[in-house]
Amino acid sequence: MACKKRNFDFYEPRTVHESSLSSSVYSIVASQIGYKQKAYELYLRTSRLDLDNYNSDTEDGVHLTSMSGSWLAIVQGFAEIYANKNMLTMKPYIPEQWSHYSFKMNFRGSKLGINVNKTDVSVELLEGKPIDVLIYDHTYHIEKSMLVEMPKEVLEGHA
Repeated sequence: MACKKRNFDFYEPRTVHESSLSSSVYSIVASQIGYKQKAYELYLRTSRLDLDNYNSDTEDGVHLTSMSGSWLAIVQGFAEIYANKNMLTMKPYIPEQWSHYSFKMNFRGSKLGINVNKTDVSVELLEGKPIDVLIYDHTYHIEKSMLVEMPKEVLEGHA
């Protein structure tokens, strides 16, 4: 992690973020190294790239990579979701400016609904086989139509 932080600290100030992929990738890395405010600022840049015409090129069309990068900045950045040893893992946080966020995703044939707010994280199995999900250091077994909510005391240590 120290190497990732050193590289981010060196390269991010030198990067102009003109690539439609740049801001979303930097946002994800900023989340991973604990730069939550910077992650949010970079998320705003990727989500508003075409809306604010940052690169003065929207007459050429939209940047689909930036649009999908916005979703990735939330899922891989703010929710820090990844696969580890065939298990879905998460270490979510919520940007200070938001009250909540939610999304749906497929993992190994199971469709999940994930909601993160200021007080808890919930994971619901919408379709598919039961699945184990590691949230911070706790494993939860999610079964059909089952909603698992993490208690606030678990989240408080990870705010």
